[in-house]
Amino acid sequence: MGIAIRPAERALQALWTVMSFGRTATFCTMAHMPTGLRERKKVHVREQLTEAATRLFETHGFDLVTVDQIADAAMVSPRTFFRYFGSKEAVLFADQDEMLVKLRAAIAAEPSGSSPLDVLHAVVIALARDYAEHREEHLRRSRMAQSGAAINEYTLTVVKPRWEETIAEALAERLGVDVDVDIRPRLFAGVALAVMGAVGPVWMASGGKADVDALLARGFEVLSAAGLSGLVDIR
Repeated sequence: MGIAIRPAERALQALWTVMSFGRTATFCTMAHMPTGLRERKKVHVREQLTEAATRLFETHGFDLVTVDQIADAAMVSPRTFFRYFGSKEAVLFADQDEMLVKLRAAIAAEPSGSSPLDVLHAVVIALARDYAEHREEHLRRSRMAQSGAAINEYTLTVVKPRWEETIAEALAERLGVDVDVDIRPRLFAGVALAVMGAVGPVWMASGGKADVDALLARGFEVLSAAGLSGLVDIR
């Protein structure tokens, strides 16, 4: 039995689908394209599967689309599909691993004197800048994310925990502490995700017209004004 999702939580999961989809101008810089024929073929098949799945999800709704249908639309076998993706949910987060690597690198690259809250503020704001340039695409993906309960469950049980773990580990490295001993890295990671979650329903309610950058900045400003930044000095 799946997790029951309330409307506000659906908006939150939609924002998560967008922000972790992997197509962000700041984080997803141009990578070296595969030069070998075999590697180029793999990239091509992966793109075919992603594009076919997206078309089907938009047309029929996520829950009604099967892996067999995706494979058929991409002109490959279901067995080939599972060589590239573990599930149809995973197709929506095709670049997740790459995104998390770059998220960790972005956190590490912030100035050494910055507090954890300031670091996360800068990184999340950078992540959100793609919204202004690709609003319609993000809205389309957000609506797609709300078309199936399975996406919401996958986001809650797989995607969000991976983001939280990555952020916490990266902050622990900056603080020079053990993430399994010191509570602060996980606390700040949770705070960052909470800010993103608070922005989701507002952005969706505006039809994607609200300034995500400004909303996120406001969220971090409120936390900073509440004195949360000072937690870094608490031993």
